[in-house]
Amino acid sequence: MSEVTLGRRAIDEGVSRRNRKWVAAWLLVSCFMIWVMVGIGGYTRDSGSGLSIMNWDPIIGALPPLSQAAWDKLFALYQTIPQYQLLHQGMDLAGFKTLFWPEYFHRLWGRLIGLEFFVPLVVFIVTRRIEARLIPWLALLFVLGGLQGAIGWFMVASGFDPNSVAVQPWRLSLHFSFAIFLYIAIFWTALTVLQPEPVKLPGLRGLKFWAIAALLCVGATMFAGTFVSGTHAVSIFDPAKNIGMGAPPPGYLSMNMFADKAAVLFNHQALATLTVLVLLATVTVTLRSQAPKPVRDAGLLVGALVILQFILGVTALVSQMFDIGVAHQMDAVLLLTACLLLLHRLRGAVR
Repeated sequence: MSEVTLGRRAIDEGVSRRNRKWVAAWLLVSCFMIWVMVGIGGYTRDSGSGLSIMNWDPIIGALPPLSQAAWDKLFALYQTIPQYQLLHQGMDLAGFKTLFWPEYFHRLWGRLIGLEFFVPLVVFIVTRRIEARLIPWLALLFVLGGLQGAIGWFMVASGFDPNSVAVQPWRLSLHFSFAIFLYIAIFWTALTVLQPEPVKLPGLRGLKFWAIAALLCVGATMFAGTFVSGTHAVSIFDPAKNIGMGAPPPGYLSMNMFADKAAVLFNHQALATLTVLVLLATVTVTLRSQAPKPVRDAGLLVGALVILQFILGVTALVSQMFDIGVAHQMDAVLLLTACLLLLHRLRGAVR
């Protein structure tokens, strides 16, 4: 092989690595925006703002009301739903605006995520910075992102039922879970773009099993947490009656596991306890193994975040402060991210 050929191959490989870094950076920014969206959505939900916008206009709805007449029309529409009639009877326009803005920014941020994903995708395709095999997958993720917006409206619409003052918890769970699915898919793709080929790691197959178990436990606990949020189950916390203290409530087996607040709260706490134990075991196995530094660093990150998550969860329950509850939700995504990072770095683990 001539020196000219070797030189061209080196240049091509350098360009390819640079392109992968650009693509991965773009995908990681998308993940960051979804993470922020979890916080905005959590605040919107816990502040009771989610039903303040009564229509779904993906294009026109990008602009807030721009005149007094537009505000009056929107407020009059809100006054027709049970949430206003039962919870906010007599609220003035200023009070309505405090409900409107969190939901508006929630929807606006969703539009920005779509824009941030679509424009670079087109640019990278046109400039051939993305491998051809990735284009259908990334295009599918964009379409699924649009579907997530439709699921969001499907969730909100359930709050307009004459017998309801909030969205149905299972629809809230679907909306959140689908967002997390998109987050996982985009984050894993970004990591794989950065490191297409797994590094062979002999003797760490057992650790990979622990990493998978940790990821599944975190996912299950987050799913259970969506019903805690959807039913406001923390509102029944009462140490004097031993409610929310980690023990199953009386008549637990006959309860509706997705609607009864006592059952929902216990399910989340039980899964959280199991998850903490599994994650701490995973961290211990990681540190006791002969894993390389990147794997050990990911394990330490999991350990730090699970401790923080436990503290935030207990504090949110005891204090009943929804701001801490939002932080608890956002840290859950960070913990999930750390588990994904650990598992990705163990892709090449073998016996």
